Formats: sequence, C-alpha cells, structure tokens
Amino acid sequence: MTRFASEGIAAALGLTLLSGMAQAAEGWPGITPGWEDRGAGGGLSIVPLAIWWLVILAWIRTGDWLARDATQHRLTPAFWSTVIGLPVPLAALLAWWIPSAWIGIPLMVLAWLVPVIVYAVYRNPKVAANERILTVGHARRIVAGIVAPLGIEISEPIAEEELLPRVELVAAGGKDDSENEARLAAATGLPGFEEASRTMLGAVVARATTLVIDNAAESSIRYEVDGVWGRPKVRQPPKGWKEKEAWVDAPPSSRAIGDAVAAVLKAVCGLPKAGKAAAGTFAIKVDGKPRNCRMAVRSGAAGEQLQIQIEAPAVSYKKFADLGMAEPVAKRMAELLAADRGVLLLSAPTGGGLSTSFDLAVETADRLLRDFVSIEDAAQPPREIQNVKPFRFDARTGVTPTEAVAQAMREYPRVIVTRDVRDKELVGELVRLAGDGQLVILSLKAGDSIEAIGKLLGCGLQPKQLAAVLVGSLSQRLVRRLCPKCREEVAPPPEQFLARVRMTVEQLPHIYKASAEGCRLCCGSGYFGRTAIFELSSGELIRRGIAAGAAADQLRQAAVKDGMRPLRDAGIQLVVDGVTSLDEIQRALAAPAPAAKAAAPVPAASRPAAPPPKRPAT
Repeated sequence: MTRFASEGIAAALGLTLLSGMAQAAEGWPGITPGWEDRGAGGGLSIVPLAIWWLVILAWIRTGDWLARDATQHRLTPAFWSTVIGLPVPLAALLAWWIPSAWIGIPLMVLAWLVPVIVYAVYRNPKVAANERILTVGHARRIVAGIVAPLGIEISEPIAEEELLPRVELVAAGGKDDSENEARLAAATGLPGFEEASRTMLGAVVARATTLVIDNAAESSIRYEVDGVWGRPKVRQPPKGWKEKEAWVDAPPSSRAIGDAVAAVLKAVCGLPKAGKAAAGTFAIKVDGKPRNCRMAVRSGAAGEQLQIQIEAPAVSYKKFADLGMAEPVAKRMAELLAADRGVLLLSAPTGGGLSTSFDLAVETADRLLRDFVSIEDAAQPPREIQNVKPFRFDARTGVTPTEAVAQAMREYPRVIVTRDVRDKELVGELVRLAGDGQLVILSLKAGDSIEAIGKLLGCGLQPKQLAAVLVGSLSQRLVRRLCPKCREEVAPPPEQFLARVRMTVEQLPHIYKASAEGCRLCCGSGYFGRTAIFELSSGELIRRGIAAGAAADQLRQAAVKDGMRPLRDAGIQLVVDGVTSLDEIQRALAAPAPAAKAAAPVPAASRPAAPPPKRPAT
C-alpha cells in the first residue's frame, strides 16, 4: 500500500510539473481570477500546505494498515486497497487547484475518511468486539497506547461473553461413535438443550467439580468448588458509581426448566426419561478440550436429583513445593523416599488431595535403580506410573490382597506401594516385609499423622513391631487460597493470633480475609484455588513413644520435639503470608471430626465393589 501511495503522489506531482512546463512555454498568463486572496506566493500558504501534507501522510499510514488488516482477516485486500487508494490522490490534485484552501482540504479529508468508514462498517461484524475500529473501545485503545509510556494505564472494559469459555455437550458413554451420535442428536432436539448447556457452562465458570440439580417444587442447583458446597452466584450490578458490584445467590428456576435440563442430560447419557436410580457418563468440551462427566440420578417423592461429577483439568506437579509443602518437610520427605527399608505412611481426610500427593511421592522416588511394585484393587485401579509394576487383587475373582503381595514378591522388588489400605491382613504383611528389608509406601484416610499411626496399630500390630519399621507419617489438609483480586485486609489482627505467632502489630505483615461481595475472578466466593498444609512425624522420640504404647497426645508432643510442625501452625503461616484467611484455616482443620472406629481398616471381602472406571471422552 505504501508503494501504491508513493506512485500516486509521484503521478500527481508529474502532472503538476507538465502543466507548469506548458504554461512556461506559452507565457505566464497572469493571476487566475479568484486567486488574489492566496497572496503573492500563488496560494502556497504555510498552514494549508502543512495540512495538505499531513492528510497525505495519514492516508499513506491508513492505507498501509488497511492492506495488512484485510490480509490478516481475509477481506479481499486488493479490492480495499483500491477503494482507499484512488480517492485521495484525485482529491489532492483538486485541492491544489481549487482557489479556496478551506474547500480543497476538507475534500481531501473526506476522500481519506469515507473509504475507512465504509471498510469499518463491512469489517466490524466479522471480527471480535475488542478488535473493532472506529468505536469507543477503539478510541480507548488509541489513548491507552499514547499515555502508556507516561506510566498511565487505561483498562478497556470487556464484555462478559468474551470472558466465558465455549462449552459443548458431548455424548461419550455409548458403545461406539454411532450410538454417541444418536444420543447427542436426541438431546439436541429437546427444548431444554440450550438451558442444559448454560447450566454446564455455569459450573465450568465457577470451577465446580460436582454439580447437584434438585428438581422438587422448584429447581435448585448447588456447586462443590474447592471442596466447599454452595449455591451458584450471579453478579449484581452497582446502583451507583460509588458502589461496587456484588455477587449474590442465584434464584432457583422453575420445576419445568429443571425437568427440561434433566431430560437433556439423561438423553445425552442414554438413560430413560423416567425411572429409579440410574447412572451414566457423558462429556463436555471446554474450548475444544474434552472433560469427562459422570451423572447419577436419584428419584424421590418430591422429584429427581441429578449429581454430576465433572473431571477437573489436569494439573502437572513436578515437586513437593508445587503442592505447597514447606522446604524442610520436602527435604525430609526426599530422604525418607530414599530409605532402604521401613514404612512411610501418607494420610489425609476424604477429599484431601491424598492421591495427588501419593502419586507425586512415588514419581519423585528413584524408580530406575530400584524395582517398584504396586498392590492395587482391580475394581478401583489408580493412575499408572512409569516403572511401577501393578499387581491387583480382586474380591470378585477371589484374589486376596496378601495373594497379590505374594505374586509381587516373585519379582524381588525393593519398594512396595499401595494406596488407601483397608485390609488388616495386608497391613500386617506389609509391615512384616518392611522389617525384612523392603521400603513400603502406603496411604490411608486419617485426620492427621498421629491418627494415621493409631489406625495402623488398630490393625493388630504390636507397638514395638511398628516402631521398629516406621520411618515417617505425613499428613495433609487442603485449604482454599484467598482471591488475589478482592481479598480484604484485616486490621487490627486478633490478639489471640498475635500471641500465637509471637509477633506485635508492627512486626506482623498484612493479613487478609475473604471479601463478602466477591468479584468476577472468584465468582463471588472470595477464594480461588487451593493449596495444602502438611505435618510430618518422623524421629527417634516418636518411635520410642509408639514402642511404649503412649497415648495420642503424648505421641503428638514427641513428634513436635522431633521437629514436626503441626497442621495448625502450618496453616497460621499461610495466614501470615497472605495466602489464606483465619476463617479458612479453622474450617479446614475443624472437619472432618476424627472417627477412629468408622475409619479403621476392614477386610477387603466386606467392602462393596467400586463402580467401573469411567469411559474416557472421545
């Protein structure tokens, strides 16, 4: 486009030169009528001449941008280069010869701007809202670019629909692709399909891992976000410029809308329209990436309840620090994972992120120089880890956990791992193998590291037997992170808090709480994401306490003397660091309440078989 503009200007100047030569040959005819007001310079006034050249330069710059923009968006760049390229050279010649500069210059400006306006009208509907030109947002972007070098930031408002992901319902639980296509076609034809898609979109935006739809007199929805249940939030715009926007509970829908959504979700799962309890699978695509969903339907006298588990996006953790583990604990864990023998115990309450920590512990251990085997439940196989050979027991086929261990020992492994241990005989066999020179890494459900030790003793082990092989007991809890955008400072801190951290108000950095209103980032919850707090019981004093049959409180005191930092202290440190709030630490550590009898390991034969693994999305 720059070349085209240069050629146009050269042609215009050439015509002017030829005309001047012709006039010179015939003799200068004198002043043309109407030119007297232009002065002795023949109209070459400085101001009109400068404006003339400014319009030409602006036209060249605009034409160059338009050619690149039309090429980028595939809007026939040759045609639009011609549209903007022809009018200005013609108008420039007319402006040069029109006696009044105040007529010629506006003519040039119109010849420059009118094609640009026509291009904008044609272009804007075909591009995203934040890329449109000659709009208020475009002017804001231009001003922001001008003042940015001065350190002034001007944020551009973005429409809510531009921030939302694209969520599509996908049938993924059929026997083959044709059955999935038939399910999706049946669901698409139902009147509640758009509402069902919006329901799943709301769950994705809220980062929900579980969605419950209760269809009774009304249709209500609940989300589980970051391990906490709550109702969906909707934005309440501010009433005046002095007020902030707030997020409030969404009102329930009508029973008719809830039934329509349920009909669509059951159709995409291939479930009957009506009936008793049923379960099925489907998937959603979030910006093109599939995520599996598992739905359970329960029918009652008041209506149906749908519970949908949504697969969380995969997150890769490379080291313990990625989980939130403090450096001293991570360093000690690396030493324990390199031990030649003993029992390393990992524990957490239900839903406490134990699987993630256990897998990372195995992945960070040396699996190249030592042979690893995994004792697994065939009805509930865990994620496969490279260089760890699985050996499965199955109550349905009569293979017991101890028989699976016997098969694994034929491979002469150095490390044995098993998750969520519940079988007393298996615990006894693993402890015996640890005493014979094997490293055993196992996990179970428990509230803290001391309670986990008590559960192992509850499997019939002798205290001295466990004390001789236990190298460490790691426990964890998940806590929510404060939303970095809307968190609010707490001033002054409570006196009890200052006494616990042994700091004065002047020494203590800012501590924060969750905002009561929330924001768009956290969807009104005040929290965004989670991290973990850990405690590690490991040392000579706690082993002596176990061997002596000490009570839980005495074992906890011994562990602290060995260097253990309790969960509560680890949580308080997160509050001091501004990561979370005091209320969240109290919530995370208050539940679940310890229930030793209910949570004690039971024989594998008495446990119901787990449902089969969900079918991956296609």
